[in-house]
Amino acid sequence: MDPFPSVPRALLSSFEIADYARVTGMMWPFTEKQLKSASYEVFIGGEVIWWDGNGRRRTKVVKRGTPLVLEANSIVFAQVEPIFRLPNYIAIRFNLRITHVHRGLLLGTGPLVDPGFHGKLLIPLHNLTSDPYAIDTNEALIWIEFTKTTFGYQPEIGDDLAAQRDVRKFKGFPPDKRYLDPDKYLRKANAGNPIRSSIPDAIAKSADSARKAEKSARDLRNIGLVAAVVAGVPIAFALYQIGQQFASMVQNSQSLIASVSTDAKGMAEKLTTLSTDNRNLTEKMVELKDANEKLNARLNEQDAQIQKLNSPPKKRPRRAPSKGKGR
Repeated sequence: MDPFPSVPRALLSSFEIADYARVTGMMWPFTEKQLKSASYEVFIGGEVIWWDGNGRRRTKVVKRGTPLVLEANSIVFAQVEPIFRLPNYIAIRFNLRITHVHRGLLLGTGPLVDPGFHGKLLIPLHNLTSDPYAIDTNEALIWIEFTKTTFGYQPEIGDDLAAQRDVRKFKGFPPDKRYLDPDKYLRKANAGNPIRSSIPDAIAKSADSARKAEKSARDLRNIGLVAAVVAGVPIAFALYQIGQQFASMVQNSQSLIASVSTDAKGMAEKLTTLSTDNRNLTEKMVELKDANEKLNARLNEQDAQIQKLNSPPKKRPRRAPSKGKGR
């Protein structure tokens, strides 16, 4: 049951987040110090999983203050502190704090967590930079927003949809998917196989191919010089031409690798810009909501004043005639 049915079905502000957390226990631990105007900051806390360059699974328990470094071009899966017990009428979304986005960390579009979810969130973090990224675990990792859904809404009598709506048809969160440990999430995602970024392998293969091609070009040029002494100029010249063409192919492949790297960097910058725009839009929506609430309050005050002015004046009671002598 919703303990606050008068709260509108919309994005919750800090007041409503605190009320629902206090009464329903929808997340624990909870502290009002981490509240923002329409979101709640969450710290990393729990198991962290990643695979090294040899495909070996690594794990570490991380709490506030624990050092954590994400290797260059890597993917790391991290749990956050709170245990969630979402009611059937509240959904959440989360995204990285904008400071992490500006530093080159990426989460992607904040996914929706359905109402009824119970357990800890496991978040994939992508370090798209070419350098190791040290996370300050004393800073919040993500911010979460809470939205009240239309669960339990009953149309008014006479509404065409009234006969079609039945609370029993509500598709709740599957009980067998609650309180899953990280390994179950990862086995479902990739059958337990390593989940790594493809960028380091692609760079290593490209560099190895370029080294082999350059060596082959040098060998062909040397063969051409030897042939010039042994077999005469025509054969040597032909081999030398082949060597030059091969060297040109190596240079073209190196240019292509550089171009692909530049495109990847540009894509990462565009994703960062989109994430920033999404954050700014959310903040604008919160500002508009606050302004709308203030405007409604002013309109209510004006309506009260108008009703007071329009109400008829109270009649003064007539005084009874005096019992004294008449004039």
